[in-house]
Amino acid sequence: MNPLTRLGFCPQLEHIYTTRRITGRTGKQFDGMGGLSTENNIHTLRTLLMELQPEATLEIGMAYGGSALAIAQCHLDLGRSAAYQHVAIDPEQSTYWDDIGRISLERAGLEAYVDIRETTSLVALPRLLSEGRRYGLIYVDGSHQFEDVLLDFVYAHELLEIGGLVLFDDSTDSQIMKVLRFIGANYNEHYHRISLSSHRTGLARVKYVVAERLRKNQLTAYRKLKHGRPNWGGRLRRF
Repeated sequence: MNPLTRLGFCPQLEHIYTTRRITGRTGKQFDGMGGLSTENNIHTLRTLLMELQPEATLEIGMAYGGSALAIAQCHLDLGRSAAYQHVAIDPEQSTYWDDIGRISLERAGLEAYVDIRETTSLVALPRLLSEGRRYGLIYVDGSHQFEDVLLDFVYAHELLEIGGLVLFDDSTDSQIMKVLRFIGANYNEHYHRISLSSHRTGLARVKYVVAERLRKNQLTAYRKLKHGRPNWGGRLRRF
C-alpha cells in the first residue's frame, strides 16, 4: 500500500505529504519539511484515535501541523461538533513557523477543533492542569531536551485519564530515551508500554517489530493504569 493513500481521510494532510511544500502567512517558504511527523506516525495516531475515541486530546509541539490536522480530522470523523477538543502547544507557531500549522487547519476547515497555545509546555501544561483539563491521548513531540521531556511527562501524567495513552515521538533520541527509561523503571506500576505493531502494515510492521525488540522504535506509547506517584520517600530506581 502506498503510505499516502492512508492519509486520504484528510485531503489537506495528504497534500502536505505529497508536495512537501507550504507557504507561511508572510510568504515564508518551507520545503522538504524534514521535521514533519512520519506518515507511519500519522497513520498510527489515526487508528489509535478512532479506536480509543477520546473526548479531548493534547499535543506538545505543532510546527507544520501534520499531527494537529490528523487529530482534528478524527474528532470531526467521530461526529463531534467543533469545540476546540484538541490543544496544540507551540511557542513559535506565528513566529518561526509563520502560522503554517494554522493555515493548514484553516484550509481544511478544522481550525475550530484546535486550541493553539503559543507558549512553552513549561507554562502551558500547569495552566491546563489548573483549568481542570483531562485528556484521553497526549502526543509528546516538542523540545527534545531531557529536562523538558521529563517535565512534559510529569504534567502529562497528571492530565491523562486512566486508560489514556501518552505517545513519545523520536524515541531514539538519547535524551528522550533516558526519560523513557525513567518511566519504565519508576512508573512501571502506573504505565504499561504497548506495542504499536498492529497499527502498521506490510514492511512497516516488520520494521517496527524489529525496532521494538531493539528498543529503537521511533514512536513509543504507554497506557495509563492508575493515578498517583511512586511511593514518596521510596528509593529511586536506576535508569
